[in-house]
Amino acid sequence: MVWKELDTKTALKRLKVLVVSFLVPFLIPITFVLYQNLLGYSFSFFTGYALLEYTSLGIKKGGELVVPIFTGVTVFMVTLFFISLPFLAIGCWAALSIRPFENVKGFEKLGKVLEKTRFLIVQGSRKGKLHVAAFTLTWILMLLFLSLLFISSLGILVLNTGSLSFLGLLWTINLLGALYFGRRVEQSLKNMRKQPKHSKDLVG
Repeated sequence: MVWKELDTKTALKRLKVLVVSFLVPFLIPITFVLYQNLLGYSFSFFTGYALLEYTSLGIKKGGELVVPIFTGVTVFMVTLFFISLPFLAIGCWAALSIRPFENVKGFEKLGKVLEKTRFLIVQGSRKGKLHVAAFTLTWILMLLFLSLLFISSLGILVLNTGSLSFLGLLWTINLLGALYFGRRVEQSLKNMRKQPKHSKDLVG
C-alpha cells in the first residue's frame, strides 16, 4: 500500500484536504435545503378545506411538506449529499486516528501509525475497544439521522413535525456522543505512543 510509506505529516495533510474537498459539496445540499425552507419562494392559498402554502420544495399544510416537487436541482443535491457522505466519514475517522502521532518520534511513517491503531482495535484494553466501538456507532448513527433529516426535508421521506423533532434530538445526542468518544479514542492513542507494541494493558 502506497499510503503506508507516506510521511505521517504528509498523510495527515492529504486527509485534511480530502475532508475539506468533500465537506464543501456536503454542505451545499444542506445550505440549499435550509435556504428553500427558510427563505425560498412561497405564497399561501385557501382551497376551501385547508390553508396551503406553495413553496420552492412543494406544497405545505400546517408547515409540513405534503406534496413535494422534485426537480433536476433536487436530484442533484441529493446525489451530491450521498456521494460526499462516505468520503467525509472515512476521512474524518482516518484523520482522528493519525493526528495523535503527527509529531511523535518513531511514527514518522504512516505504516507505523496504522499498526498502532490496528493494535488498539484488535488487541487493546477492553476500555479502549469500547471507546472505538462507541465512537464508530455514534458517528454512524449521527450521519444516518442527518441523512434522514435531509431527505425528509425534501419530501422524499414523509415525516410529521413530531418525528422530525425526535430525529433532530437523536442526531444531537449522537453528535455529542461522537465528539466525546472521539476525544477518548484520541486520548487512548496518545497513551499508546510510549507503550511497547505488545503491551497487554494498553489503556487504562
